[in-house]
Amino acid sequence: MRRTFVVADCIRPAGYEDRLKRVLHDLHDGLGPTLTAAVLGLRAARDLVARDRAATEHLLARLEDELYGAITDLRRIVADARPPALDEAGLVLAVRRYAATLTGRVPAEHGPLRVDVEVRGELPPLSAEVEVTAYRIIREALVNVARHSGARECTVHLWPRDGDLHVEIVDDGVGTDGEALPTVGGSGLRSMRERAGDLGGGCRVEPVSSGGTRIAAWLPLAAGK
Repeated sequence: MRRTFVVADCIRPAGYEDRLKRVLHDLHDGLGPTLTAAVLGLRAARDLVARDRAATEHLLARLEDELYGAITDLRRIVADARPPALDEAGLVLAVRRYAATLTGRVPAEHGPLRVDVEVRGELPPLSAEVEVTAYRIIREALVNVARHSGARECTVHLWPRDGDLHVEIVDDGVGTDGEALPTVGGSGLRSMRERAGDLGGGCRVEPVSSGGTRIAAWLPLAAGK
């Protein structure tokens, strides 16, 4: 006698796919850059240990703090909250702090990297969605600059115009063809475009005529309000 078994489809709660998408984005764009910066720091410590033990110990202490921060960030993602750095410092200072963690951690063959953060005009109050999206896009872009571009200088620009928050990351590295942006897992540019698109904005990457790459994103200031 043959028996027929019927397996019911798993019933997913409303909003499941959207929340899963946010979690995957946060893992890639949140923990990814944090852990990448830590790896670069460990490489720098390995190169430094034979020359300057005190500096190595100082760097390792900073890395320990950053990895504890990554644990906090993972707990935040599970709780579906916003990055603690934004609550502690706001967008501009949070970006400057992250940029500072990358300085001196680029591969030795690329030389030191300088990252400047410039704000044009006065930023209006930002919704949580716009602030988090801008922060994630900038971090992802800076990771790619540090790991792949060979750049010596990089500037992050932020400014409001015509109802949008504009974000621009420009480096003087090897440049790109405008279609592919190297990253862990190959999803860096796609992730940035999806994040901006979710708010009704956009993101593009293009070569700079003098050499290097420009990543430009625009996010509607009214999003999330």
